[in-house]
Amino acid sequence: MAGKGNAFADGKGAKAPVILLHGFAQTPASWDGIVRALQEQGRRTYALNLFEPESDLALRACDCREELTAPGDVVRDRADRPTGDPASHPTSHPIADPLASMGAVCDRVAAIVRLVAAVEGAPMLVGYSMGGRIAAETMVRHPGLPLAGLLLESAGLGPADEAARVALAERNGEWAARLRTEGVAAFMDWWEVLPLFATQRDLPPAVRAAIRADREAHDAETLARSLEAWGAHHQAAERETVAALVQMRVAGRLVLYLAGSRDERYAAHAARVRAAGFPAVLVEGAGHNVHLEKPEVFARVIAQLRGTLPSGSLPLQRATLAGLELFSGLE
Repeated sequence: MAGKGNAFADGKGAKAPVILLHGFAQTPASWDGIVRALQEQGRRTYALNLFEPESDLALRACDCREELTAPGDVVRDRADRPTGDPASHPTSHPIADPLASMGAVCDRVAAIVRLVAAVEGAPMLVGYSMGGRIAAETMVRHPGLPLAGLLLESAGLGPADEAARVALAERNGEWAARLRTEGVAAFMDWWEVLPLFATQRDLPPAVRAAIRADREAHDAETLARSLEAWGAHHQAAERETVAALVQMRVAGRLVLYLAGSRDERYAAHAARVRAAGFPAVLVEGAGHNVHLEKPEVFARVIAQLRGTLPSGSLPLQRATLAGLELFSGLE
C-alpha cells in the first residue's frame, strides 16, 4: 500500500497510485501507452471514463486485478467544505449522472480520489486538457482532498473574466449544436484539422487511426452534453483556480503544469503558471497532447516527481533534462 505522506519514490519504497483523466472525445484507451509505462514503474494506475453513467463506484486498476468498490453515497456537496479529515462528512445521496453538471463530474472524481486514497494511499491526479480542467475544478470544489499531487497537462485554468466566460459559453454552445446537427464523424473531420492538433499529423498512420477511433467512440448527444456541462465556461475564474492550487502547495502537495513547446496557447498557460510560482514543464517538440506525442518523456516526468515540495526559497531555474525543459519557480 502506498504511503499517504509521500507522493512518489524513485525506484525504492511505496509509489503513489495514479488517477488519469482523459480529454474531450476520448476514452481511457487514450492513456494506454502511459499506463504501460507507469506499470513498469510499479505504479497502480486508474484511467477513468469520465462519461461513465453508473451511480455506484466500481473501480478497477488498469492491471485488471482486484476491484475497488464503494456505494454511491461517498460524495459530498460543494458546500460541505472539510475542516478536518478530508474523508469525513459523507452525504446520503447517490452520485449524480456526471453529465448533469460540472459539479457532478467533480463530485465523482473526488469520490474516486477518496476511494483510492482509503485503500492504497494518497494518489497523484493527472488530467489532460478537458480532464485537466476537471481535475483543477475538483480542487476548487473539494479542497483538502487526500491527494499526493496534481499534474495538469495542457489544461485551461478558468476564464480570465466574465467576458471570457460568455465567449466560452457561446463557443461551446455552437460546438454542441454542430455535433447534434452534423453527427460525430463530420464534427471530427472538422475537429482534427484545428491548429491545436496540427502536430498530430506527424504521427504514424496507425496512431492517427487509433486517435480517430477514440474520438468516435461516443455518440453526438454525449459529446454535446459534455461541452454544455463541462465546458470551460463552468470553471471557476482563473484567479480562484490559482488560489486553490496555492492551498495545495501550502499543504505540501505537488502541483505541476505540463505543456508542449509547439502548443503556443498552452505554453503561454505554462508561463502564467510559472509566474504564479508553480513549476511548469515544456516538452520540446510536443504539441497539445504531450502524453500521446512524447509518451516516454511524459512517463519520465512522473517517474521523477515526488509529492512533497522542498522547503526554503529556490531561485528561478531553467534546466534541460532528456528532451524537456523544466522551469522551477518555487517560493
